[in-house]
Amino acid sequence: MVARMPKLTLIELYPSPWSERLRWALEWKRVPYARRAYQPLAGEEELRRATGLSTVPVLLADGEVVGDSDAALAWLEEHHPSPALLPEDPRLRAQVRAWEIAATETMAPAARLVMIGRWKARGMQPFADHFAAKYGWSPAEEARTERLLGALVADLARAVASSPYLVGDGFTRADLSVASMVAGLIGIPADELFALDESMRAMFGLLPEEDPVLAPLRAWRDGIYRRHRGGRVTPGTGN
Repeated sequence: MVARMPKLTLIELYPSPWSERLRWALEWKRVPYARRAYQPLAGEEELRRATGLSTVPVLLADGEVVGDSDAALAWLEEHHPSPALLPEDPRLRAQVRAWEIAATETMAPAARLVMIGRWKARGMQPFADHFAAKYGWSPAEEARTERLLGALVADLARAVASSPYLVGDGFTRADLSVASMVAGLIGIPADELFALDESMRAMFGLLPEEDPVLAPLRAWRDGIYRRHRGGRVTPGTGN
């Protein structure tokens, strides 16, 4: 008897790098799933009631709540191991996981804190204060993370300039995760790669487009999207 595939629903915030990371993995593995949009502020109570969680993405697998993106990717790898996004070699696998941790637990959260400070300076309320409270923003924390990002991004740009892939000779979760997570730093990919209106697009991208140090990072990210994303990213159309 063939095992029945779980019905999957992704609760997502469309432009979020964490949501994009999980969408990309699901689509790379050709796993069917439904999409349900989450609305900051307005959707907080509903999200907590439905999942017990306060952040997205959340993957619902036949009613099982799998969140956040790290847990969801682990679930996905266990239930859909092919095509593989993790190398078999233990050393390479460890390198992939190190890149993922750096991207999802340091780089992207740090960029988010600096972005919150920019949103507050622009008077983008009530979202700025909502996210500031949710993610522990303060002027001191913003300054600390901005210093941290400077060295990290410069080294990352040099790393991707020398190789098309971060680990080994092929596409892995390291590339998928970093390419998703740099949106907070260098902006959402161009419209032919990622559909997003200009007002939302302006909320992303801390670093100046004309900075030549970042040119290799932008070229690498866009190249990964073109080769491995499978088409233009678009918002979901149903619930």
